[in-house]
Amino acid sequence: MSSWLQRRSMPTPRHDLQAVAVGSKIYAISGADDETLSVVEVYDAESDSWTPGPSIPTRRGWFGAALLGGSIYAIAGKRVRPESERRETGDDREFVIRNTMDRLDVEKGTWSSETPLSQPRAGLVATVCKGKIYAIGGNSMDNERSNDGTHLDSVEVFDPATGGWELGPSLPLGLQGPAVATIDDRIYVTAGFGGPNRDPCDKTFVLEPPSEEWESLAPIPTGRGSPGVLAAGRKIYVFGGRRPTHYYNKVEVYDVDEDSWSSETPMPVAKGWMASALVDNRIFVMGGAHRRTDGSGFRWIEDLHELVPD
Repeated sequence: MSSWLQRRSMPTPRHDLQAVAVGSKIYAISGADDETLSVVEVYDAESDSWTPGPSIPTRRGWFGAALLGGSIYAIAGKRVRPESERRETGDDREFVIRNTMDRLDVEKGTWSSETPLSQPRAGLVATVCKGKIYAIGGNSMDNERSNDGTHLDSVEVFDPATGGWELGPSLPLGLQGPAVATIDDRIYVTAGFGGPNRDPCDKTFVLEPPSEEWESLAPIPTGRGSPGVLAAGRKIYVFGGRRPTHYYNKVEVYDVDEDSWSSETPMPVAKGWMASALVDNRIFVMGGAHRRTDGSGFRWIEDLHELVPD
């Protein structure tokens, strides 16, 4: 089994963030503490140090992100509306759900706005397959077709050559906060909340574009929502996550060749809504949140850990 080593913590504790690796660096993007943040912080895995990055123009949490063609795309998500804003406007909605997309040109360090999704959604996931970005599932508060209440089964595909989105093959069920990874041009989706009762989902699916059909694979042993996830070699790692009243430190690993799951060393902290990234085959997990044991709300987490093989 492997072991977890604590690395230098993020300067800003937060959850609902995304992490994208570019070379030896990890961009930890947006997310939220009590409010949604515009902060971008960059971790250098070689020096174990953090520096400020270019702030994102559109604050967002619980969003999708992907690296394609030297740019990081931040897709949809939500913004927490502060109590003062809700009081001043008379609009008591807790969140603003987004359909917008921002693109960071990594070399230039500048953000730009790109074509939005067809409808707002948060709790989605994003991955790159065959040169296109797939935005998968999520929750858009009944603004878009779904087959399980607000949990979405829809998939949208962004083609950078045209700058536009088109509909892709719908998931077999609506899923909010699943895990996604791409290996050998095959898109794997597992976990999340979904199904008729909106329960934690243990199903695993795979799509191989241009196929229009998602295939079922071995279920993940522990169904949960909003875990961390990454692909390393021929395996997919799923970290932590949550059920409505419980947070996990479990790490479960899917072998794409064997269609089987195994367990890895649990994380030092049980949490959901974290981010993860792979740098030169080194596995990093950062941020997230869990409920405080005294019931006083949430703890926003700044921890960064690396999973190191024994």
